[in-house]
Parts: sequence; structure tokens; C-alpha cells
Amino acid sequence: MMYFINNLYIRIILCGFLSWFVTKANAQSKVESDTLEIAFNKTSSIVFPAVIKSVDKGSRDVLAQKAKGVGNVLQLKAGRERFAQTNLTVITADGVLHHFTVNYSEQPLNLTVLTGSTDDVHTNSLVFQTELTETDMENYSTGIVNDKRRVRSVHESDNKMSLALLGIYIKGDVMFYRFRIVNHSNIDYDVDFLKFYIRDKRRIKRTASQEVEVRPIYVYGNDKKVDGNSSTEIVYAVQKLTIPEAKYLQIELFEKNGGRHLNIDIKNKTIVNARLLE
Repeated sequence: MMYFINNLYIRIILCGFLSWFVTKANAQSKVESDTLEIAFNKTSSIVFPAVIKSVDKGSRDVLAQKAKGVGNVLQLKAGRERFAQTNLTVITADGVLHHFTVNYSEQPLNLTVLTGSTDDVHTNSLVFQTELTETDMENYSTGIVNDKRRVRSVHESDNKMSLALLGIYIKGDVMFYRFRIVNHSNIDYDVDFLKFYIRDKRRIKRTASQEVEVRPIYVYGNDKKVDGNSSTEIVYAVQKLTIPEAKYLQIELFEKNGGRHLNIDIKNKTIVNARLLE
């Protein structure tokens, strides 16, 4: 009798645990969907925080195209009036999947939709396309990672992690920054983000320092994870830029759910010595 009671008790606990696990897994895998209204005789625009990589429409009744000359704006219009509800899925270069439920409306509430976090002041900034195609940038990046090291004085190490700038290159209106991240520990390093900021050299007391984020237009290499006791090289392509003497370009590397953060400062004299890509 006691064996039966104990066995039943164990089964109840296991069933409860499995139910909790399945419920949590389903909740985590759910992708939130935003509602979008489009019209037949008006153009709606969605501004994404990163370059659009792919677009999938649930119906031919939705007409979609990237805005000319801009990589992160999708323009939408209804192919016919009063179509049935459908959906739209967009994947951006930052690895985020955006899902929309699309409805027809003669008078959409908003003709411009901004995606991303409401706390991100750069959410509505436009990412202009360049004269180089994505294939061009990939080919140049492949050659860059096989080049010898061109910059040796810009690096930082801490907590058994190191970040170094290996070179800066330019082709037309695009600059390529080559970085190496080395993990000297046994703990994998999950990258939260690597960001570019133009910042003031001096911060006047009681005055906020002005900073501008520079968003990459292309990333080559594994920018998500650095395994323990290994290294990775990443190439970031950005719009060409130079820095005023009172400012500098700072690169921030943050660990996801961790405290191993690194940053390096790049002066204008290093930037203007960018190597020309043939």
C-alpha cells in the first residue's frame, strides 16, 4: 500500500513538471504579432531598426517593396480592395523576425509604422543603401579577413576577453572595420551587441555628452558567440565617416547576461589611414 502511494505521488509530480515545461516552452516559442492596416490607394511604410533581409507575404493581395535607396524601409499597398485578413513576415539583418497581421482599411490609422523598442532613440533612423551590393560587401569582407593585420595599437583586454581592431578599409562610400574577439576563458561568450558610437572627448560638467550611434549596413562573420578558448574575426561595414577633432569613435562590446564588457576608442588619425580596396 505504501509503495502504491509513493509511486502515485511521484507520477503526479512528474506530470505536473511536464505540463509546466510544455507550457513554458510554448510561451517562449510564441512570436508576438503586430497589427497593420493598408489601403488600396495609399502607401504605408514600415521602418525597421536594421536592413531588411527577407520578406514573406501571406497573400498576393499585399504588395510590398523596399524603398528605393533605403535598406530598412518596407513600402506596402493593397493589391485589391477589401481583401481577407493575411500576414506578413520580415527578417532583418540583426537576426530579428518581425510578424504582422495585415488588414484592409480605407483609412489606415497610421501610414508610417516604427518597429523596435520604444526606448531606442535610433529606431526611426534610415539606413541608406550604398553603391555596393550585399554580394560585393561579402566578397570584400572575405578578402579582408585574409589580409595581414593593419592596425596594432587599438585594443583592450579584461576578464580573459580581448577586443582588437585589426584594420580599416574603404571602397567608395563604404568603410570596413575588421575586429578580432578572443576568449581566453573556459566560459563561452554570448555577444549581446557590438555597437559604434561617435562621442565627445570631453564631457562638460552638468551637461550631457552628445553621442551618435553608427549603425552597420553589413556584418560578416559570427557576431553572436565566441566559444571558450577560441577567437573569431568580424567585419562591420558602415557608411564612410571621419571624426571631428573634439570627438572619437568608440566601439562597445557587451556580453549577454554577463559582465565581461569591453570598449575601444578609435581616433580620427586612425580612420583617415583607411586602406583602399582595389
